[in-house]
Amino acid sequence: MKLSMKIYQETYESFQKRFRTNLDKTLQNLGLSQREQTLRGLDARYLARIKNGHVSPTLRTIHQLCRKIKVDPEVLFKK
Repeated sequence: MKLSMKIYQETYESFQKRFRTNLDKTLQNLGLSQREQTLRGLDARYLARIKNGHVSPTLRTIHQLCRKIKVDPEVLFKK
């Protein structure tokens, strides 16, 4: 199988915004209340800081978040 090489030109800011938007939509679609988020081990304040662009989560944090909300990481990075 031949891989197609495409030049990646997205800016870091655009990439972050897409991630934050996808995270917000995913959490809304799951319909988790703050209590349910807490029961799953999520920190609502930290999630708000991510969604507002005040912090950038590490890959480890993204992995843990995806496991807790039972979502493939691809969902948070899709265009």
